[in-house]
Amino acid sequence: MLNNNPYRRVVEHKAKGNVVLPGQSSPLFNKSGEINASSTTDLLAQIGKALQASQSVAMQATPQELEQRRQERRQVLAEAMNDQTGRAMQILGEALAAEIYETTNREGFARRILQYREIGQGENNEVYLKQKDVIGFLATSPSTVMASEIRQRRLLPPEFHVNGYILIDTVEIARTSSDLLEEKYEQGLEAIMVQEDRLWKRMADGAAIIRNTLQNFGTFTPSVFARIIEQVSHWGIPATSCLFASNLWQDVIANGDFAGVLDPVTKWELLQEGYLGSMYGVTIFTDNFRQANLKVLEPGEVYVVGAPINLGVLSLRGAMTAEPINRFAEGEAKKGWFIDEIISLVLGNAMAVAKGQKI
Repeated sequence: MLNNNPYRRVVEHKAKGNVVLPGQSSPLFNKSGEINASSTTDLLAQIGKALQASQSVAMQATPQELEQRRQERRQVLAEAMNDQTGRAMQILGEALAAEIYETTNREGFARRILQYREIGQGENNEVYLKQKDVIGFLATSPSTVMASEIRQRRLLPPEFHVNGYILIDTVEIARTSSDLLEEKYEQGLEAIMVQEDRLWKRMADGAAIIRNTLQNFGTFTPSVFARIIEQVSHWGIPATSCLFASNLWQDVIANGDFAGVLDPVTKWELLQEGYLGSMYGVTIFTDNFRQANLKVLEPGEVYVVGAPINLGVLSLRGAMTAEPINRFAEGEAKKGWFIDEIISLVLGNAMAVAKGQKI
């Protein structure tokens, strides 16, 4: 990736402007980035409103800021598409890939809750696990996982490609008035971050019912959360992270007991990245602020997992690449990129995963 990529600033996805929630006149957060709230109960309510309004334009920026950004990015994309040398498409692709990589590191569930390793050329992908003689899961492709009895603490898990095409038809540029580069960025996240998270979720769904018991509940309460945590901790595994379907936040707001045990996030930037706070020492994440096609949690789902050293490992070999594509010679008026990464994914101990489901 080029550190001085001239398109890097254009594809950055940082929050802009003063966010004002629907029905409110004052900004959601102050100049320090702290969410405006008068008490913990009020803070829980403000977070709930932000979760509900997360897809609205008002949550992103002012209409003027959005239009300025759209025009700038449309111009950059048009210039790259019209560059006959292909160089502009190459460096724009590098900027896009860098942003996808950083967003996946920052917001991807799998990379947040597992041990994350980057391995270099010629380096053995040897994974060290905390326990042996347990049931775990190995990913063998972007869509396939298999249960495995872990007999040794050292593994050489299979490596495979996670990739996808980001293609732009010239008619899209001619017809659309939307932010086409933003749409292509989201396609890239769907090909990389969402694939990783869905693969981990497939493992977790299998693991959660091997040694632990699925916890069904009608209303989410602190005692329900404690019961799910206990599924992991009674094996002597510290429970450290939770993946939380955002529709359950209405139960949080409705139950005053949460104000005494839940430490909610106060920074708007962290909330945008899916961090909701912590309870009973467990950090809570959601995918609410992702676009609909990037979400992986189903309504009512709660996953509690053990510390990364107990849970498993995601390894990335080398850098994610974005190779320019030009299909004009094949009779298609399309250009774009093929993005690719090489990973391995191991869930090392089924006892480190518990799941709850609202019914």
